[in-house]
Amino acid sequence: MSQASERLVHRISELEESNDELREKLLLHKRALREAARGVESGNLTPDAVRSGGAPAMRVDLTDALAEFERARHQVRLALFAFMGLEQDTSTAEIGRSLGISRQLASRLAQEPKQSS
Repeated sequence: MSQASERLVHRISELEESNDELREKLLLHKRALREAARGVESGNLTPDAVRSGGAPAMRVDLTDALAEFERARHQVRLALFAFMGLEQDTSTAEIGRSLGISRQLASRLAQEPKQSS
């Protein structure tokens, strides 16, 4: 396996882990929202109840998980461009179409690794 393909497989694995982490945080958030809705219905939703329900920490955890997911997804895209562009001689436009992104974004992604070198 080439270095580019190994990197892509590694990045996909990282994205899978990030996906799992985000899913876990979203499920916790969903449960908290249900509890908040029950609090509204019963007239017991107060700032103290929201705070004691873990809203501040949950907000930070969810924001961090979303940011990590986006970072991992971006790294997969970069690795995909490197692999398909270098090893499979696929055009930037074709890779962009396969991902459903604009030509402009595809061009930026194709150039990003070169800019960071």
